[in-house]
Formats: sequence, structure tokens, C-alpha cells
Amino acid sequence: MDYFRSTFYDKYTPMTEAQIRAALTPSPRAKSAAPLSDALAGQTLKIVLDGEPALEYAIAAETLTMREGGGAPIEAPYSALCQDGIMLLTHMIPGTLRGYCVVLDMKTDLVTAFEVWFCGFEPDKREVWRHFSNGYIEREGKAAPTGRHTLTNRVEGAGTHWKNDDGTEMLYFFPSVVWSSFVELSDPRGGITITAPSDYLKINDRVYIYSRVEQEFSGAFTLEVIDLFTVRHIGVRLGFDKDDRLDYSVYRGEGEVTGRAANLEPLTDYGTEIPFEEVHRAHFGVAGRGGRPSYRPRFMHKDYTKAELDEIIRTNLSVFRGESIMSSFNTMEASGYMTGKTFTLSYDDGETWEYRVIDGHHLKWRISGEAAWHEELYEGYEAAKDIILFSHICTGSDPLRCIAHAVDFSNSLTTLVDAWIGNGRKPWEAAHKAYFGVLECEGAPAPPAVTRHGFTTELVGRAFSWTYGDNMQSIHVYSSPQSYSWTIMLPNNTGGWMWSSPCLYVKLRDDAYLMSWTEDGCNGNQGTFVFNPRIMHDAGFFFGVGDTDGADDVHLTPMGAFARPLNGFDIMKYFAPGQK
Repeated sequence: MDYFRSTFYDKYTPMTEAQIRAALTPSPRAKSAAPLSDALAGQTLKIVLDGEPALEYAIAAETLTMREGGGAPIEAPYSALCQDGIMLLTHMIPGTLRGYCVVLDMKTDLVTAFEVWFCGFEPDKREVWRHFSNGYIEREGKAAPTGRHTLTNRVEGAGTHWKNDDGTEMLYFFPSVVWSSFVELSDPRGGITITAPSDYLKINDRVYIYSRVEQEFSGAFTLEVIDLFTVRHIGVRLGFDKDDRLDYSVYRGEGEVTGRAANLEPLTDYGTEIPFEEVHRAHFGVAGRGGRPSYRPRFMHKDYTKAELDEIIRTNLSVFRGESIMSSFNTMEASGYMTGKTFTLSYDDGETWEYRVIDGHHLKWRISGEAAWHEELYEGYEAAKDIILFSHICTGSDPLRCIAHAVDFSNSLTTLVDAWIGNGRKPWEAAHKAYFGVLECEGAPAPPAVTRHGFTTELVGRAFSWTYGDNMQSIHVYSSPQSYSWTIMLPNNTGGWMWSSPCLYVKLRDDAYLMSWTEDGCNGNQGTFVFNPRIMHDAGFFFGVGDTDGADDVHLTPMGAFARPLNGFDIMKYFAPGQK
């Protein structure tokens, strides 16, 4: 099994301690595209940290001498940036895999120090771990300050756009207090949303510390000081790129606030206490030093071979039996709208499907030109007036196909999401493709010659909460034209773990949007739903391979949720004109 899955399309190889140590020898100085700050040069600082050994620094122009807890002095190169009296100092410790990123408020003498080290999960060491401590600069003859930088939810829900002096252009989204997502617009492939466990600390009402680690992907660590008055930041990045080259750099950036998604915890919850112990225990989190909430799908799902997959399909193909976590209380009522109907769905650049619907759960289908009819179980939902989303398996197909049609009987337009197991990267991960076409059915309008459903960007930037049932809620942020993120909620309706997926968006009508996604690098499943913004409800289907409780299956299950609008972000202007 791969130790690091792809960032959907990039593969990160495991790295050994010896490889990392070689890259850190001699001890590197963080590079910078712009001049570094020399504001600390000539100073001697003693940083007192709560519950941690003190850090003592004697700082020269390009190097510093450091003592941890009164230990032996070490000399190392450093880099520093300054933003309105806030210093960001970063250095590695020679001969080790660790270093420090220290944020100092020179106006208040308050400090937050991030100890960082390459650790990862055996046998891969490329992931950077961190432990942060709050404290202050000890000044001779001056009383120690009583305040501290604190955990906060004051930036939860915010979205920002950044252009950095190293050429990086980014979108950030903060729908959680322990996670974040980002889209690297400067990546020439563009449009992919990545999620990462994150820290948020408040320096004051305008300035915040934000950190993240690309935990399941490159393993790189990023820390930034963000000023929301001026929308500027300074930051440091430590890790290895996809070519296993060390990326240790500092940078400056200017940006814009793109909007806000509402956060849902009580108004008197200020985010200063996060249920870390509960978060650590879940999803392979690690308590103790460096511990943080984690979501590691590569440890949660079996890496099936094609032969294993074929056997599961043969012995345990579960079609509309049981429930997924998203199909409990709020699934829409199944519809018998199509009972007794015979119709044809013809798709441009695709196949023509003929249907005879027997009742509310059984139909016959064939592809035009076939002599024999196939009988399948199906379910259908009237997601908006006269729009039926229905789905079925194509039994016996190889690769196994799952068909979902969104048919508008009011105007004879239809969209097909054709999904199958095996995406070219993993034999058990699902893939999908959308086709647009027309309906031919007695009693329906004549199909249009040119008009079709089509891809849309109208949902891009929107955010919604979704309630599937009492035990399953999430927040969706539609963060690019090709991808989105979801946030699983912590107790108290606080944003928690996140993941993201490639997806597609289709506009059926003003009251109906189709969304389909594939959970690449995660559980490999695929989902399709139609969302009706008038009733704030969706209806759809979840398709893929399961390995829960030892009962391996390939399943097609219904899903549905109630939605609440959470506002969103003005971001389409940052994508290429006409991008779908």
C-alpha cells in the first residue's frame, strides 16, 4: 500500500530520516524572494514559555546562538520578517531534524513558539509535526506580562485571496477551528482544493497566527501571521516538494478578504478551548507532544486488488440494502413518478438508453442496438417539480457501472452521470463523467434541437451546512470550479475534520443543481445529488466500495440532507474566464 497517496494527481514518496538529515546538512537558512528583516540583529532575548524550557537567543546579522533550557549553545543561520511590530523568526537546529518558528509581538513582548520537526508516520518521515507554546520575552526590571496569545475561532468562516512575493497565488478557506482548505491558483493545473489540519491563535483583534501541515500529502508545514486590517501576511514554509527537494522559505503576501461562511457554534463560544483529547483519539490522531487532530484515509481503507474487488462484486453487491452514514433520517421520499413510463434518453457524445419502468423500485433498460433488456433495482427522487434523479447498477458490467440520470420531464432535457469503479490510479476508486442529452417520452414536450443542461459556476464560492441525520452533519464549501471541501462537525457545532474531492457542477434549472464528486485519496466512493435551493434539500446516491466492520461490499445507497445557507465567498473572478 502506498504510504502517501496522491494529492489527487501528485504522488509523494516516503522519505527516510537519513534522506532528510542529508537535506538539512549543513543547517539551511530559509530563503526569501525579498530582503529579510535585520530588526533583531544585535539583540539578546530570553523567551519564557509556559510549561516549556526557556529559549535564549543572541542574534547577529545572519546567524544566531541559541540555548534551550540552559543547555549548551548552538549556532545556526536564521531568517526573519517583520510586519507592523510582529516578528517571525525561523531557524533549524544543526545536526537534528527539528527547528523553531517563533512569533514575537515586540509591542507587548508576548510570544508563541512553534517547535517543528520531521517525524511523520513509520516508515515515512517527511511529514512535519509541530508543538506550540505561549509565553513572553523576559525584560530586566520589567514585570512579566500576564496576557497570552490564545486559541480562537475569530477567523472561523473567513476566506482570503493571497499573492505572495515568491509568485504563489492562493485561496484560503477557514470553515473549521482545527482545519483549513486552500486552492493554489498559481499551480498551472489549477482548481484542486486541498485540506490540512490547522492552528488558529489570536494575537489581537486584527492579527492572527495560522498554521497548517499538508498531512496526507507533501507533509509540508506552513505558518503565517495574518493582519486582517491591511490583509497582509508574512509566512514560513518547511517541507519537501513532490520532487523531494527541500522547501524552506519565508515570504510576504498581500490579499483580499473574499467573504465569510457563518460559523454555527453558540455565540458565547469563543474557540479558546477545543476538545483536543476527543479530537486526538478520532481518525488516527495522536495525543501528546506534536499531537493534533488527524484524518488519514490511507490507514482507514483497504487497498483492494482488482481480483479482490471482482470477488466482492460477485459475493456482496449491495444495491439499496442498508444505509450509509448519509442516508438515515433526511433522505427524500422515493418517487413513483416514472412508474409505467417507457422512454429514451439520448446523450450527445454518449450512448442512448431505453427504459421501461415497472414500478417504484424495478425497471428494465438497454442501450440502443441491444436486443435484450436488463432488469435492475432502482430508486428515484423528484428533487424539483418534474425533475427525477434515478440511479441503478449495470449488473455484469466490467468495470462495474453505476448510472444516475437527472431527467426533466417538463422540458425533455437530461443529464447522465456515468460512474464506474477503477479510476486508473486505484482499481477500487470510482470515476465518473457527465453527459448531456434529451428525453423522448410520450406525453413529454418534443426534445429541443440545441438546448442542453450544462456545467455551471453558479455554485462556486457558496457554502452550505448539511444535516443528514442526528449523527451526521457537515459543511460544504464549493471552493473551485472543479473541487470542493467538506467539514465534519465537532461537538457544539464547531467545524472539525475536513477532506476535499474533485467534483462537477451542472445547472438543471434555477431550482435544481446537480453535483457529483469522487472521493479520491479517501474512501474512493462517488456521489451524485440534485440540490433544490427552494426547499433547501438534496437527494442523491452514494456508490463505491466499503470495508467497514469487516463486511466488504460494493454498494449503491440513497442519501439526502437538509441544507442551511452559510453565505460564502466571491472567488470566481480569480479563475480563468469561462472556466468550468
